[in-house]
Amino acid sequence: MSVHTAAPRQRSSSASSAAKALPLRLVAPVRSRAKRAPFVVVVLSFLGVGLLGLILISTVLQAQAFEIARLNAQAQELEVQQQGLQSDVQRLQAPASVAERAMQLGMVPNANPVFLDPAEREVIGDPTPAEPRTNVKQVDR
Repeated sequence: MSVHTAAPRQRSSSASSAAKALPLRLVAPVRSRAKRAPFVVVVLSFLGVGLLGLILISTVLQAQAFEIARLNAQAQELEVQQQGLQSDVQRLQAPASVAERAMQLGMVPNANPVFLDPAEREVIGDPTPAEPRTNVKQVDR
């Protein structure tokens, strides 16, 4: 193997004379990229505002979750109360309860009831007034 070494090229005399003819002058520096400090500050401020916003939203949602739990518990209590009131109404509307309260008010049950027929416009049965003081219950001994 033989190693060839290249001899340095000599500039031609015409190229070197052209370079010597032009005067040297200062060239404006290449504009560097935008300064990084303001960009970093803007990006970090956006990140900071975003994180603060996320924390705020999380806090609000957590408070609303507690409020929902409280309102659900209150709704269950009110539902139990409503069911109790409905059972009381049904008990008070029962015919036996109505008859008992009527007797307590002094009303007398009629042993001979009369019915009205609205289609024929007539009274079915023989209307007789109820006997006073017949609402007293007798006790057998």
